Amino acid sequence: MKKLFLSLLFSLVASPLCAGDSWQVHFTVALKNGGAYAETEDGKVLFEHRGRDSFIPASTMKIATAACALRVFGRDFRFPTDFYLTKDKRLVVKGYGDPFLVSEELAVAAASLAANGLKGVSGIVLDASYFEPDIKIDGTANSANPYDALNGALIANFNTVNIHKMGSGARAAVYSAESQTPITSLAQETAKDLPAGKQRINIGQDPRKGARYVGELMAEFLKKEEVRVEGPIELGTAPEGAQHVHRHLSSRRSEDVVRELLKFSTNFMANQVFLALGAERFGAPANVEKAQTVLRDCLKNDVGWTNFHVHEGAGLSRKNAVTPRQMVELLRYFEPHLDLLPLEHEAFRAKTGTLTGVNTFAGFFRKNDGKTVRFAILVNAAVPFDYKFKLAKMLYDGVNGN
Repeated sequence: MKKLFLSLLFSLVASPLCAGDSWQVHFTVALKNGGAYAETEDGKVLFEHRGRDSFIPASTMKIATAACALRVFGRDFRFPTDFYLTKDKRLVVKGYGDPFLVSEELAVAAASLAANGLKGVSGIVLDASYFEPDIKIDGTANSANPYDALNGALIANFNTVNIHKMGSGARAAVYSAESQTPITSLAQETAKDLPAGKQRINIGQDPRKGARYVGELMAEFLKKEEVRVEGPIELGTAPEGAQHVHRHLSSRRSEDVVRELLKFSTNFMANQVFLALGAERFGAPANVEKAQTVLRDCLKNDVGWTNFHVHEGAGLSRKNAVTPRQMVELLRYFEPHLDLLPLEHEAFRAKTGTLTGVNTFAGFFRKNDGKTVRFAILVNAAVPFDYKFKLAKMLYDGVNGN
């Protein structure tokens, strides 16, 4: 195939493409340093170029995480958060990696605790022991961007704060930029050096801050329910003899989480799920090695992949390596859940992927005859952000004879 492609390129240099050349020729050249594979629903190959070569998949890797999460958890699993009350009336909050533990969920939990008779607490203890501390995901950077938020067992609002800062210097005032989230001391501290305006940033590179933010929010929501909150907010675990007083189950099922992480390509959510898979199979604490083993076993044993590299679940790592054929094999496996993929350009149920020098797209579209096409386009070259869509349009038009 490589020799054929080099020969093709040589002939194209000698004589430029003309209108009479087939769409496959134009598409092959447009792939640059990339590969693609497309097949019909019954497995007939419609196009292949470098289908067995490995490429960095970027965020199309999230399809693998989604598929394996649905395999392990099922579509109806709901992440829990447990609450205990110690003998000295401290409230212990234990997290299990819920990627959607947002303000609205904490408000519901606080209301349930109050309805169950909680009148006051002498402190809040935050138990994040379900994940190992100081987890590092390959591909994340030390930046304030939301997509670089740290993962953890007990994290609120995707480990970010959404603030509105007005003024500067000593007269600066910081407010919450969302009505459902009260302002807390940690949010104000995080906004201290930011310019004026509305912005969402991650809480920072100290993993203890994520759990602390949960505690501060929980204190505010309890106060709104007229529960007295006194004493410190600190990290710890439930001591022996602590009473289990409430289990909050996320309002979102695992299929809802999958739909959201695929639609918004949320790296934090994808790697929360990735890590939780490791703990689900091998027990706490979750870590990267356990999660890698679960994901690799799923892709090998359930999907049928061989000779691939998976280092995390969001597609951030440049060490991830898959082939176009493997990506289509994954789509074949994921097809019962294709409704969870976002609709792109009104024609594709598919997932995009973008890193510097990486442009990818994988999913499904319908032919003019109503039959389904599975496709994967993996380009590892410096191209514009929307290049993946131009390639998909070329494939769509070519397959349909447009």
